[in-house]
Amino acid sequence: MLSAAIDAAPVCVFVADVEMRYLAVNAYACELLGYSEGELLEMKVPDVASYAEAPEEYATMMSAAYLSGVSRLRCKDGEELILRYVAGEVDFDGVPAFVSIGVAEFVSDD
Repeated sequence: MLSAAIDAAPVCVFVADVEMRYLAVNAYACELLGYSEGELLEMKVPDVASYAEAPEEYATMMSAAYLSGVSRLRCKDGEELILRYVAGEVDFDGVPAFVSIGVAEFVSDD
């Protein structure tokens, strides 16, 4: 039941490993970014994070085991999504991984 709730929750959930490969993503993240789950699971964080500092921030999160901030993610259609996130280290089936929970900030052109 919890898994189904997280998958449908109106927040983006990403799980990635020490190599920055996505191990899991929820349906809402897929929907917002326009990628299928399979497409995202073939990608790495820098493939989606659309700014040069993303790998450095990921390294900071790995060493501190926690990070929060604002990220820019590139959607499949090329648009950018601003995401406020909190991320931390977890044990994912016996492997260290990092879970990021993000809330999209929608910016109006008005």
